[in-house]
Amino acid sequence: EVSKHSMVEIVALCDVDRRHLDVLTKGGKDDKGKAIAPRFATAATFADWREMFAKAGAKFDAVVVSTADHMHAPIAMTGLNSGKHVYCQKPLAQGAWENRRLAEVAAQKASLVTQMGTQRIATKWRRYGRKLLQDGVIGPVKEVHAWTNRPAGWWPQGNPRPQGEDKVPEFLSWDLFLGVSASRPYKDGYTPFNWRGTIDWGTGAFGDMGCHMLDVPFYELQLGRPLTVFCKPVKPSADQFPESESVVVTYGPTPKTAKDGLTLKWYDGGQFPDFKAIGLPDGWEGGKEGQDVVKGDGGVILVGEKGIMWFPIEHAWARVFVDGKAVEMKPEDLGRSNHWHDWVDACVAGKKDACVSRFEKAGGMCESLSIGAMSSIDPGKVLKYDAATCSFSNSPEASKMLKRTYRDGWKVENL
Repeated sequence: EVSKHSMVEIVALCDVDRRHLDVLTKGGKDDKGKAIAPRFATAATFADWREMFAKAGAKFDAVVVSTADHMHAPIAMTGLNSGKHVYCQKPLAQGAWENRRLAEVAAQKASLVTQMGTQRIATKWRRYGRKLLQDGVIGPVKEVHAWTNRPAGWWPQGNPRPQGEDKVPEFLSWDLFLGVSASRPYKDGYTPFNWRGTIDWGTGAFGDMGCHMLDVPFYELQLGRPLTVFCKPVKPSADQFPESESVVVTYGPTPKTAKDGLTLKWYDGGQFPDFKAIGLPDGWEGGKEGQDVVKGDGGVILVGEKGIMWFPIEHAWARVFVDGKAVEMKPEDLGRSNHWHDWVDACVAGKKDACVSRFEKAGGMCESLSIGAMSSIDPGKVLKYDAATCSFSNSPEASKMLKRTYRDGWKVENL
């Protein structure tokens, strides 16, 4: 999508899987045998991102980071350290400390434009919901309920670490995939997608889908750093995030929340909030299409002092309820922007603050999501977050993933 912008030229590509680079630069055939033309025949190719910055850095102004979660921070930070504009996929980083540092360093780089890849925030549905929150239609917010059906059917979670070792495919640079994470033997299926449920490399459903669902509420309610977090998992594992879970995170008050603060309740893997107990009327989903939206990727319900708001992830308008009854509203179509091109336009114009998901904002939200995700490492206990040290004051084990120790030889400046 970035490459479709008229001001963009792709000059270098990097991937630990050589097959992807070959298709992009040389072409190939799809699953049905149809020829695929090369898209970037003149781009230099690399397996190691460090080599790409060293050898081709003078040829590019900006970098897109779309790797497994555990490599977001080291590559994105190298981009900032090298004076490059950076677009980084969500979650911004895997650990709380990494998210904090990316936000801080981005704020110090006055000429660099950043954007986290939460493209749903640019849809007409979420732009409308954002306006409702800005207008304060439900008053100060005291509770947020969020849920997603993932990881069900998307990637594995809740399993023990695979035993044994498989031969590394000749096209895969396994050590480069591991990157900053601890070394382990290769097993078929780890990559290109199933890594998301593994604690060493991903952030599970909370860290992944939470970015798409909680970005607008987090930004508009001006939430700070969590105070406590509590995780109740189903099938916890030392190697993977739980098969499903419910998580409760508490926050101190802000000008947009209740005076006592706010409680976030998260559900994934087939668990849902008690919609009736929250105060929603029967049939509020809006028929079969509405139910599909509710039970699919998920959504958010915000409980305010004046009413309740359902804020879907997309494909439906936000709805407001007062005293158990729907409020008649005519949704305002604010249009849709192109999240990727918004970043390119901001880079070209030198408008650092034009991006709605710039690192300074996204880093704070993803710090919270990391805390929620990693609470499953020490479940069944109220974990107290020490914001000064990016750690849980009562859980040394879970704290290890909030501020990770990189493998020898992988240290990055500012991390």
